Amino acid sequence: MGKLTFLPSGKAIKVRPGQSVVGAARSARVVIPQRCGGHASCLMCRVVVEAGELTPPTALERRKMPEKDLNIGIRLACQAKTTNRDCIVRLPENKLKNVVQAALERQRMEEED
Repeated sequence: MGKLTFLPSGKAIKVRPGQSVVGAARSARVVIPQRCGGHASCLMCRVVVEAGELTPPTALERRKMPEKDLNIGIRLACQAKTTNRDCIVRLPENKLKNVVQAALERQRMEEED
């Protein structure tokens, strides 16, 4: 068994080889957005492999993703599967969450003045 760590949350979970990254995320209560139910059609579940390894890209993943993205470690979490080695993946930042956090910070600063 390997360990899969999700950034930026830092949550980690032990995984069996062959488990999808989306499935492991669900078990760790980490939300990876997707609309297509794991069919690689929405391309919303992109993650970046920071360290370690996942299985090689599937044929479907190779058709859907630009080769340059795959070469720099960007994978579809619905297609990428775990191995028996540890891996660290980074989820893209949620833009809406960032906007809300910035607005709350501005409000806090104004209240302090």
